[in-house]
Amino acid sequence: DHPFLDWIPLREEFLEAVLHLEDPDSELVCVHCLTRTQPSYYRCKECFDTRISCGACIVALHAGNPFHWIQKWNGSFFVCINLHSLHLKVQLGHPIGEKCGNPSDPSKTDFIILDVNGIQPVSIAFCECGKGPGRHIQLLHAQLFPATSKSPQTAATFRLLHTFQLQSFLSKVSPYEYYSTLRRLTDNTGETVPVLNDRYKQFLHMVREWRHLKLMKRAGRGYLANGIATATQGQCAVLCPACPHPGINLPPNYQDAPNSFLYRMFQAKDANFRMKRFNVSNATVDPCLNGGCAYLVNGKPYQDFLFKVNDNENVKEETSDCNNHDAIKSASSKGGKGVAITGIAAVECARHDMKRPTSVTTLQKGEKYIHMDYAFLSSLSQNAPSQIVESYDIACQWSKKLRVRVGEYSPWFTTDLLDSRNITYLVPKWHLAAHRDSCRTGFSFNFTPGVGRTDGEAPERGWAAINEIAASAKEMGPGSWSDTLDDYLGDYNWRKVIAMHGSLLTKLVDAVPERADHVLAFLAFSKAIAKTRLDLVQEWTSLVQVWETDNSKPNPFASTNRDTITLNDVRLKLAEEDSADIAKADAQSVVIHRDIPPSQLLSIALEIEVQQYKLAADSKALGAHSTPLQRTKIVERRNNLMRRISSWVEVQHLYIPALAAIRQEEGAGENPTAETYELYMPSSICKQVTVHPTLLDYEWRYRQAQAGATLDSLRGRLLMRGKMYKSKRQWSRGQGANTRSQKTMSTLQDKVKFDADKYRDIRSRLESLAAVLKKPGEWTATYRVLQPEDVKGIDEGGRRVTEGRRTLSWIWNHIGVADLQEAISDARTKALRIEWCKARARAHRWQEECQLIVEEMRRVKEFFQYEVKQWQERAVGAITGGHRAYALRQAEIRTRLYIRCTENWARVDEYLELGTGGPENGRICVEYEHEVEEDAEGEDEDVSNDEDDGWDGEV
Repeated sequence: DHPFLDWIPLREEFLEAVLHLEDPDSELVCVHCLTRTQPSYYRCKECFDTRISCGACIVALHAGNPFHWIQKWNGSFFVCINLHSLHLKVQLGHPIGEKCGNPSDPSKTDFIILDVNGIQPVSIAFCECGKGPGRHIQLLHAQLFPATSKSPQTAATFRLLHTFQLQSFLSKVSPYEYYSTLRRLTDNTGETVPVLNDRYKQFLHMVREWRHLKLMKRAGRGYLANGIATATQGQCAVLCPACPHPGINLPPNYQDAPNSFLYRMFQAKDANFRMKRFNVSNATVDPCLNGGCAYLVNGKPYQDFLFKVNDNENVKEETSDCNNHDAIKSASSKGGKGVAITGIAAVECARHDMKRPTSVTTLQKGEKYIHMDYAFLSSLSQNAPSQIVESYDIACQWSKKLRVRVGEYSPWFTTDLLDSRNITYLVPKWHLAAHRDSCRTGFSFNFTPGVGRTDGEAPERGWAAINEIAASAKEMGPGSWSDTLDDYLGDYNWRKVIAMHGSLLTKLVDAVPERADHVLAFLAFSKAIAKTRLDLVQEWTSLVQVWETDNSKPNPFASTNRDTITLNDVRLKLAEEDSADIAKADAQSVVIHRDIPPSQLLSIALEIEVQQYKLAADSKALGAHSTPLQRTKIVERRNNLMRRISSWVEVQHLYIPALAAIRQEEGAGENPTAETYELYMPSSICKQVTVHPTLLDYEWRYRQAQAGATLDSLRGRLLMRGKMYKSKRQWSRGQGANTRSQKTMSTLQDKVKFDADKYRDIRSRLESLAAVLKKPGEWTATYRVLQPEDVKGIDEGGRRVTEGRRTLSWIWNHIGVADLQEAISDARTKALRIEWCKARARAHRWQEECQLIVEEMRRVKEFFQYEVKQWQERAVGAITGGHRAYALRQAEIRTRLYIRCTENWARVDEYLELGTGGPENGRICVEYEHEVEEDAEGEDEDVSNDEDDGWDGEV
């Protein structure tokens, strides 16, 4: 039941209880001193104890809670007041209750406090005994953040700043909206004294300083002499624990490890044009506090870099020889009048969606190569490993002359950053569809070894979280804009860190069954081909291995020539098939000799069935507006077929005499047409009358061959349909061309449906024959039930199914002799080669994904252990008790994160061996692979222990 259903009858009671709180509900007597003669009585709006107190008692009770709002009973109702109006004084520099020998006069300062419950004046007395710290330090020790360090008159509570910071991260509330909420909490009638409403600028200053101090505190800068001033580039960023960091979570000599792809850094970069900033203020008035120590690059060196290289002829963008991409077109966009920054560019880890240190740059006039280069090279400078996979929307163009451009970037960067690393450039999966054919294979994550199931689209997901602050951030000055963005990116990274125990496990739970499915699918496909043409499998394996080693070699995923099929080609092919069918029917419409052996009897029957199928389809296609000539041809075909059926029936009655009586009984008063005439094949009447076993056996063998031939025909038509779809997308323009192509594809689709229905009918007859002949069930593995989703082309997936998750329909694992006995240049063999390579790539990528996730889990735990040790060392060298306590608390947080990961991943090794996720119903994936390998021809290869290439899949 919905809780509203229980609550609705109680609404009156709820309302009465709420209204009851407006009354004192007791005699006007102070519950603490029991006095009855006070002029006014009070109660606290925020304390749990709402009993009545006198003025003196309520002040004494709130010495430790001076910012609570008080309700005063005026004789008729409660009025909200603050403790300042009751002369409560807050003494700083001393414990509560201890008097100060020389306090300042609170009446000389109009001090305003901002707290989570509103804005109010407070009487604050500073200690001026001469032994205490300055006024701003006294405020900080009381957990009040001063708006200025010189004669402060405004402060915000720590809990206010902490609450706003978290709410800004999660709800993206702007400072103005939050401050407006404070004013409404103070007085929701709009009658507030003006002095309470003019602290917005001070609030902005305090928020920004708070963000900066929290960044430095969490980065451990307080444990070093001049720690803030000496913070270098990227030292305060929250690092991704799952990414490889040399010296932290990578083994020694990791570069020479057999499975070196496990230690790659996966990076992705992209530009965001929503994060604009208007041309307001300047760096002198609004300086950046972080100075490049987190995520945004240091502004001064970056601007110097742009000034020097912007007009250098050697770094200008070259003309694209790929498609017309938005990233290239936006390189010259100006961003509008009055805009100082048109967007940002960022580099982040592509597998875990975390921003890299000093990898966020600003864009002045569009997405130029120099902006992306600076972000990329700055990220490489931050302890990047020796192997990098770099993803970018236009990597095919951007990477061409990257080294030439970097040669012009001295003294900021040198080519050593590139020469000392093995960098692979790829295009994100979603963006790859907009590229030309050569890019779709040469820069594909799906076909590149050692990348697992990385998609390269991580920046797009990150922008969705940061775009919500674009509206408020665009009005900020340069320093505020940079520091605010750093703070948001830091929180975004931290949320990823604390969720790492669950996110990696979720990926593994998804990857293990997919690995089993795709490995088995590839093995079955490869085995089906190898049974007839082992040489093809060996040749394709060699081709793909050579290409993976050297991409300049012929690409096995692409066709060697463009097999473009035109509309006329398809029309001619279909017309030829129709003419051949009609001619065949006419030529054979003769009276059959009575002395016909059983095999020939059944062979003729199968031919008649086909003619019946086609005649029925053609008759249905005539329509109401058919011509006399069209109807005449159908009638002639129907008559010829009926004469042939009559001759065949006479012979059939010799073999199955009981059929004569059945036909006579069931056909009384009926005049069936040729296409609807029931032939009563042995498979359809074997349960009604006695049929000689020879006839049943003959039909069983004929039906198996017929089922295989029908699947051959279905595969051929599906290949033709795939080429037609591709041809239509590429060449059909205009209403006329699209109408003609649509008509042709509709005709072809009818042929596909015909083959599918025919196969289903054949298989149902096989089921009947198998039951009578008591055939073992092995045949069902070859001739499976054909579901609608199984009727798809060799390169077709399901709806919203990506290339990496696409599975091959079982019909392509039943490869007939007719499919493979043609020449290598035949289009069908090419299609099989390409799909074999793609199936192999899918099996490899999912195996690599499992390996990468397990390695990432190991790195995460090592990273947390490294941080625990780091914070423990800071605690040992702490100079104050506060330094030591904070360091130990941070070490404990990392310890808990480590324990959480260890507990969540305790059964990972066991789960990796399971294909479906549980010991009670799971089959071991490795056993599957070995079972199929033992049955396969060719070389025996260990699938799970191939250290060089995951698994080559040779059979």
